[in-house]
Amino acid sequence: MLFAMDSISSSYLILNDLLFGRVFMYIPQLCPIVSPYFYAPSITLKIIHVFHHHARFAKSVAQTFMVLNRMTCVLLPATYNTIWKCLTPVACFLVYTLPFAGLWNIIISRQYLIPFRGGFGINYIKAVPWAALSMFQAIFVLIALTSTVICTTVTLYKLILLPGRLRSIEKSLCLTSLSISITFLLVAVTQLLFAFCPSCVGEPLYLYQLLAFDLYSVGSAVIMIVTNKHLRNSIFSKNTTKGTRSNTVSVVVRSSG
Repeated sequence: MLFAMDSISSSYLILNDLLFGRVFMYIPQLCPIVSPYFYAPSITLKIIHVFHHHARFAKSVAQTFMVLNRMTCVLLPATYNTIWKCLTPVACFLVYTLPFAGLWNIIISRQYLIPFRGGFGINYIKAVPWAALSMFQAIFVLIALTSTVICTTVTLYKLILLPGRLRSIEKSLCLTSLSISITFLLVAVTQLLFAFCPSCVGEPLYLYQLLAFDLYSVGSAVIMIVTNKHLRNSIFSKNTTKGTRSNTVSVVVRSSG
């Protein structure tokens, strides 16, 4: 369920980039057609902006719970199902609601368009000057990053200590945990630079952040498919047994007397 919610957030980020963000960046001829609709304050612009950042916040919260999930799977295999049967509904609720703790200022603020690499992006005029979006994102990212480092370290250490037979079983979990943690680390670095290094903010950092979020949004699904044989087979393998018929051959044996 956590992976499903994370996938929903990733899907929204990808669709938003394809249909709104990147399309105007790569096809700037569309900007004169669309931009007049957003000269004045628009509820559509606000919804796009809020939903986009809600998805980013939600992925940070989901990342925290997913690394905790993987760690408990290795540390407490006997009680893992019982623990997460209780924790999963709570975790899903928090993935949806906690992002609003960092979004309230952009909800009450005015959004406007800014030019970016031939296209345009969305910025906002802070209604509450101290409540910067980058500050809240940095808090969420730092919590998720700390959880990722601790849980991934403990998970990998425990996997190393497992017997050879069990270690081979948990190999995919190890690769998944390490790979997703690395992609999240790239996101965390760019976000922390936005929050704590004003001199670093510029077009190159925006591009690095776009690349980092692309890797993180798409990478988790790709990593799961690559490392999970059963998932990979269920997606790509063809059911060759469908439509086949079984033939029964009757053999009559006569006894001569």
